[in-house]
Amino acid sequence: MRFLAVGCSLAVLAAGSACAQYVISAHAGVVQYVEGRAYLNDQVVEPKFGQFPDIKENQEFRTEEGRVEILLTPGVFLRLGENSSIRMLSNHLTNTRFEVLSGSAMIECSDVPKDNSIEAVYKGNAIRFEKQGLYRIDTEPAHLKVYEGEAVVTDGSGQLGVKGGKQTNLNGVLLAENFDRKDTDALYNWSDRRAAYVAKANIVSASTASGSSSYGGYGSGYGGFGFGGFGYNAIGYGPSFLGGWAFNPFFGMYTYMPYSGFGYSPFGYTYFSPYTVAYAPVYGGLGGYTSAGTTRLSGITGNSRMGVAAAGANRGSALASAAHSGGSFGSMGHMGGGGHSGGGHR
Repeated sequence: MRFLAVGCSLAVLAAGSACAQYVISAHAGVVQYVEGRAYLNDQVVEPKFGQFPDIKENQEFRTEEGRVEILLTPGVFLRLGENSSIRMLSNHLTNTRFEVLSGSAMIECSDVPKDNSIEAVYKGNAIRFEKQGLYRIDTEPAHLKVYEGEAVVTDGSGQLGVKGGKQTNLNGVLLAENFDRKDTDALYNWSDRRAAYVAKANIVSASTASGSSSYGGYGSGYGGFGFGGFGYNAIGYGPSFLGGWAFNPFFGMYTYMPYSGFGYSPFGYTYFSPYTVAYAPVYGGLGGYTSAGTTRLSGITGNSRMGVAAAGANRGSALASAAHSGGSFGSMGHMGGGGHSGGGHR
């Protein structure tokens, strides 16, 4: 992986200390999390804390009895189910393309800059993700589901726009049909849990970047991370400068952090910026302290849309409370799948 580190501070962990690096990713295709057995170009991926394999162009990545989370452009997650495989066609941040070879893939788009192109390929179909949302591609049988957002599918006969609540087959005539978004499976539920971990890590990272001490923050205000006039260089930005990946040493994983305002996961979670993390209850006292994962106030399975500020803030309240009371963050979310604090992973 090629990363440019632009900020560093020390954080005290249960096992010692770690360097909190906010970085700029040179490309898409970082393997964030592996659960079970997976291969990169037929080489077994061996998870290590703080080390993240990198899928280069034309390389294949596959799972056996396991699942994986891959970072594409900032705010876009690719999650593969068991016995699934992809090939990275282009890992440029402004032009990210991957081919689904087998199995099932879920694509969570929490931030899709208008100048970026994110596209999946399956046989003769090119699938472009136009908006924030949640998408799924299966190969047996071959079809695309759009839980939220909008995708444009192009094949040899033309193209079809597929909006939330619609699906189309990918092996024959393109036709948008309804499907039940409440009919979920193990991959969907696992992706939901992964999104929850990312959102929890976001609260801690945003608090740190803002200089808050509510989580034992190790910053001293915005200036501690080189806060600049047009944006703070503590965060790894994509070309849109809307947000970026931030490494959280407490969780041992990358999280998405908006530059300002709020970000929203299609699963119903809120991403806070350093400016808005005060709206989390342990900072702003909004109330609604519940265990993360037990109350869904926005998101697909809750029958409401992304971007609802009030619901998103309350959802953030639940996450912040859970993160604040969780005690040890050290092993949550890091690659490997064993001994996670904060709930079952399977």
